[in-house]
Amino acid sequence: MYRYAIYRDGKLDKEVTDVTEYWPEQSVAFLIGCSFSYDGALMDAGIKLKSFEEGKNVPMYKTSMKCRPAGSLKGNMVVSMKPISALKVSKHIEITSKYTHAHGGPVSVGSGIAIGVEDMDKPEWGEQIDVAPDEVPIFHACGVTPQSILMESKVPFAITHSAGHMFVTDLPSDLGI
Repeated sequence: MYRYAIYRDGKLDKEVTDVTEYWPEQSVAFLIGCSFSYDGALMDAGIKLKSFEEGKNVPMYKTSMKCRPAGSLKGNMVVSMKPISALKVSKHIEITSKYTHAHGGPVSVGSGIAIGVEDMDKPEWGEQIDVAPDEVPIFHACGVTPQSILMESKVPFAITHSAGHMFVTDLPSDLGI
């Protein structure tokens, strides 16, 4: 089911399944790619996705990596984390790097500390997923970054997707690669 987040003055006001009554007539909408866009290609290549197997939303973390400011908008990157078999890391990077329209390759492999993720057991969004001894945590830029920036910049009003509830289209996810 679709879920949307409504922000007022940088704070989450509510989550709803229909934004029709909240949508201002003069609004502008835009879509941001998602790391879910390449999940099918990863699974086709035999790369297991633990969050999918466990029926969980991927864990998402605010990082210490500053985004380039745009006017009054500023903040840090949010990343999603997928634990990947250590033997499949290079294949994962090869596949995801082709999806430049959907976040592309990872921003960090193996270390959350390097990007300011202090406690992987406590994601700010999504659900915690254990990393097994034979797995490597891989971190990708996340479509929740704009929500974090909206909050930090205290934007008066915005409607976004709820974390893990991305826009779905009939366009193939490998379009353009």
